Amino acid sequence: MDIENFGVIEELYHDIKKELDRQSSSLQKKKLQIEEIDIYLENLLSKDQSDFQVFLPRKVEDVYHDVIEQNKQQREKLVTECDDIEKLLHTGKVRLERLEKVIADQSVVLHMKQLSVLDVQEKERERIARDLHDSSLQNLTHLVHKVELSSLYIDQDVVKAKLELATVEQGLRKVIDDIRNRIYDLRPMTFDDLGLKETLLKLIAVLNQDGNFTIVTDIDDIVLNALDSEAELELINIYRIIQECVQNSINHSKGNKINVSLKDEKNFYRILIQDNGVGFDLKEALKKNRHFGLSVVEERVFLLNGKIQIDTENGSSILIEIPKKVEVEQ
Repeated sequence: MDIENFGVIEELYHDIKKELDRQSSSLQKKKLQIEEIDIYLENLLSKDQSDFQVFLPRKVEDVYHDVIEQNKQQREKLVTECDDIEKLLHTGKVRLERLEKVIADQSVVLHMKQLSVLDVQEKERERIARDLHDSSLQNLTHLVHKVELSSLYIDQDVVKAKLELATVEQGLRKVIDDIRNRIYDLRPMTFDDLGLKETLLKLIAVLNQDGNFTIVTDIDDIVLNALDSEAELELINIYRIIQECVQNSINHSKGNKINVSLKDEKNFYRILIQDNGVGFDLKEALKKNRHFGLSVVEERVFLLNGKIQIDTENGSSILIEIPKKVEVEQ
């Protein structure tokens, strides 16, 4: 359940509670009216009979017959209305108890989702920091030493100094490319211009730039409506899920073939990533201190209210279904 639907349930809960409070107040008023009628009839029927027998030998019931009948009918009507309200209150209280349980359960789920969002964000920061430290930062440090070495050579051996500076130039270009790739990884520019399919195809080409894998793709062309920010966030998360799954297969499967499928069904997106590798221990892979990335995938799927099924017997197979938030252009 997403936050919007959770808000609807909370609103329904408060509406029912407000109506039950109104009905409860109405019940109390009707019960007071019944008590007043009972007191009135009791006082009326207890009048001294001698007051009426002086002139005419009649009973109180005969003199006030119409008034008594009218009050009795009114009392019966009020009793029936009270019974109906009490039944309504009982049914409403049962509904409230059920809604309270749903709200309590969903509050826990939403809290877990908030924690998962923070966890995913933190993992993204750790991954970016690790990538920058292991590649760009170390390369820049190495190039600084090259520049220092070139400054020593400049007075003794100009040719050697130029060769060192040429190496520095090549290294700087590589660092620039690495940083450009990091920026692209944070927000692929083609996502806005070309859509999800072309962005995924480019991503797969980059991940498999060594050509060690045969990657077969079956990706539907999903065009995003620029005004749908929720759909955009959903498709970005789908991109990240596929990115993580393909990267896992390349890094850990020890196979040579990967199938990547993204199908645009009527009410959901179906993702299927399969490889012909050696498989893995699912419990170990889902531990948060491992670098398989599956825990992050599971958390993203959880945040999108999706379902995930992982099979590791023959290679690895990850099937994910993500329900659509809003309509996208077909």
